[in-house]
Amino acid sequence: MAVSFVQKGGDIQELIDIMDAKGMPKEQRPLIIPKIEKPAALKNIDEILALSDGLMVARGDLGVELGLERVPFAQKFLIKKANEANKFCITATQMMESMIDAPVPTRAEVSDVANAIFDGSDAVMLS
Repeated sequence: MAVSFVQKGGDIQELIDIMDAKGMPKEQRPLIIPKIEKPAALKNIDEILALSDGLMVARGDLGVELGLERVPFAQKFLIKKANEANKFCITATQMMESMIDAPVPTRAEVSDVANAIFDGSDAVMLS
């Protein structure tokens, strides 16, 4: 379950509490994947990861919130933190976007995907 605009561990705990209140057994719960989109989430990433099954680097909203020039640093930081916590990481937003209209990605897109994987991302989202 992807959770948008998570900013602190308490946001994930609130979801866990709702599932507990509904009597959902832990073994039947969906994986919890916070979408990291806000600067506060970068500051609170350790507590977010402690309660999550992985994370999504939501580069589009991060670009709006941080500025485009800071997105590559945030991406590398988040992938590293997910790997250190032994959680999986999805890198998202504009991965291979040219392929909406073209059968082959651009060289820049191939490099972007490769660098996400080289940094330790487990998956890329083609959105």
